[in-house]
Amino acid sequence: MLKLINTILSFSLLHSALVNAEEENLTWGGFVSQGLVYTDNYNFIEGSKNALSTDFREAAIYGLWRPTNHLRLGGQVIARKLGNMTDDTPQIDYLSADYSLLSTPASSFGIRLGKLKLANGFYNNTREVPFTRNSILLPQSMYFEETRDFQLSALGVEFYGSEQLETDRFEYSFLASKPRKDQVSEFVFFRRNLSGYLDDGYLLIANLRLVEARDAWRVGVTLGSIGLTYFPGSSQELGLERGDIDVKFFAISAEYNWERFSVTSEFFKHYIDYEDLGGFFAVEPKQTFEAFYVQGVYRPAHNVDLLMRYDLAYRDAHDRSGKKHEKKFGVPASNYWSKDLTLGVGWQATSSILLRAEWHHIRGTARVPEQENSSKLRKHSSWNMLLVQAAYRF
Repeated sequence: MLKLINTILSFSLLHSALVNAEEENLTWGGFVSQGLVYTDNYNFIEGSKNALSTDFREAAIYGLWRPTNHLRLGGQVIARKLGNMTDDTPQIDYLSADYSLLSTPASSFGIRLGKLKLANGFYNNTREVPFTRNSILLPQSMYFEETRDFQLSALGVEFYGSEQLETDRFEYSFLASKPRKDQVSEFVFFRRNLSGYLDDGYLLIANLRLVEARDAWRVGVTLGSIGLTYFPGSSQELGLERGDIDVKFFAISAEYNWERFSVTSEFFKHYIDYEDLGGFFAVEPKQTFEAFYVQGVYRPAHNVDLLMRYDLAYRDAHDRSGKKHEKKFGVPASNYWSKDLTLGVGWQATSSILLRAEWHHIRGTARVPEQENSSKLRKHSSWNMLLVQAAYRF
């Protein structure tokens, strides 16, 4: 983290000179943030249970260069620490070349190549910047912190565009990529790290949006498909065989904005087929995850916002109570669902400084981070979490 902060300070000093030299073509910036986390009953990050943890921080620098009217090159390097879920090693969040093939008041069309941000729902492709979020944590039923890196970006190609309609704007993007294949992706599918590995994968995403001309409302649909092959390791954990994992998912999003109030809701569902792998998954080869949230944001002043959100997640849409799984596997039913009531407040003290605080009351333990809790036992069916964050951008 210290190395990256030194780098950020260096770029900050260079920023003025670079912008003065090529103000229209080159832009640099970045942000740093520090959070505090307190929880009861379970850790959100290791050490937060009944204690105040500072192990929640991030720092990033980004750049955007427009060498021609049609070509943009951009990227971001980030160091992010969130308990055991992410370390603070600097990594490339995204790095892409964007070529505009058509740009008129009525239509636009282009292509992007590189490590691209994934357009899933309303917030996934802007989730990394504190100033583009309405809360410290996005709804955890859909935008998981445990698997953020897998969800955020991937190497691939994306076609995008927009069409101006009579009163609205239609936006679309189609992406083909190779998903990440590391310990994070293993955790997405197995909830643990295995001696085997995932490879030979693909990720396809289509994102469609209809936006009112003055941004009073927007609706969107995301459709996606993921395919990966699992190759067992020497330990052959869970008795798994070599086989394909097939995932289909979709999200439906809607938002309406008034002058001081906004309401946003998203519904997310994904289907996972483990049938090829056998072993542990022979008992339940196909799984259906379902999530939904609704949130309201009230702005009493131009630099203050108040948030209320209700966020639901079900690990099995066909057993929302979890009682069938409790009977079958002897695991508490509350392990299979989560209901999160969130209250938050944000204050943008200046154009560069943002302060936020939020409280979560969570019933159910489906979203208790496995990496942060050594015990697999979930004796308590509810828990609370308090977060505070300060962010600075330049």
